[in-house]
Amino acid sequence: MPLNSNHYNDTLLEELIKSYYNDTDELIIFINANNTILTMNDAAKRVLNYASNLDALLESFCSTCMGYTNEHALMTCMNCFIKVNQDRQSFQLFLKNENGEPVAYSAAYVVLNNTPQVKVLTLQNVSPQLRTQEMLHQKTITKKIINAQENERKRISRELHDSVIQEMLNVVVDLRLIKYKTDEELDKHVQLIEGSMSRLMNDIRNLSVELRPSSLDDLGLVAAFRSHFKQLEKNYGLEVLFATNLNSERFSSEIETAVYRIMQEAILNALKYANVDEVHVLVQKEKEELILEISDNGDGFEIGATPKGSGLGLFGMQERAEIVGGSVIINSEKGKGTFITLTIPL
Repeated sequence: MPLNSNHYNDTLLEELIKSYYNDTDELIIFINANNTILTMNDAAKRVLNYASNLDALLESFCSTCMGYTNEHALMTCMNCFIKVNQDRQSFQLFLKNENGEPVAYSAAYVVLNNTPQVKVLTLQNVSPQLRTQEMLHQKTITKKIINAQENERKRISRELHDSVIQEMLNVVVDLRLIKYKTDEELDKHVQLIEGSMSRLMNDIRNLSVELRPSSLDDLGLVAAFRSHFKQLEKNYGLEVLFATNLNSERFSSEIETAVYRIMQEAILNALKYANVDEVHVLVQKEKEELILEISDNGDGFEIGATPKGSGLGLFGMQERAEIVGGSVIINSEKGKGTFITLTIPL
């Protein structure tokens, strides 16, 4: 009598599922409607330090769990997957290892269709993949930083050669010519030398301010902003309309540096590519956040398109923001200008 093929397939499938359940390194946990853990495989027992009391295991799980991450929440249990009734979720979960260190798991949480009172949580250790991604990310960042440093060194080298050294050569030539001047010509020649020295000091002062404005360290963000805006108007004719609710309030050196450099880079991009003679800047403290907004009504660009320059400026703004726990949002549209918002939690 022929075997029932469906029965044979069901039996084989059951055996395969059991083998996978017992042999996999994935953590598989079954939870009922009351959020009591029904059972789990050996891999889960090893990670969760399972003893013998299933009723107490949920508490053990919560003491092991260090929070989870999805697109809406970071390391939190306020809207824990166990508390929120959703049929299906995917997220990243962190569990403590035996040393108390966080280990990242890719998690899938499913309510079974045929047995809706039962939920299945499967966890896969993704720490090796995250380490690989982090190493690749660090290499990419390092390359970009090195390129940015080299570009900045080239720019400073050109500035020194084209302005400072040229002015110094003019002064040297003027000094050599003094011995050939008559008494009547001497006063006029000395005035020319004084003018060359003044221009030389201005060039050096401008370079110094670009490298690190002393007003940022001594007086804070608002003073440094106003000083920079005056230089922009004087040197490039760019008018910056500035508003702030900060007075002499100071923040950490890291935050002030990040805010100043992001402002500087945003305005430089507007000056280079936006084709504008006016930029709006707002810096304010709202509750427990420091917010910087830079906007213009210039040419704008398409988000995601290949940037006109190297793209390091936009990348650098994001990196600086992340260093101080902040974020940068860039909104732009061709022909309608650009709006940049930096938000830093205090």
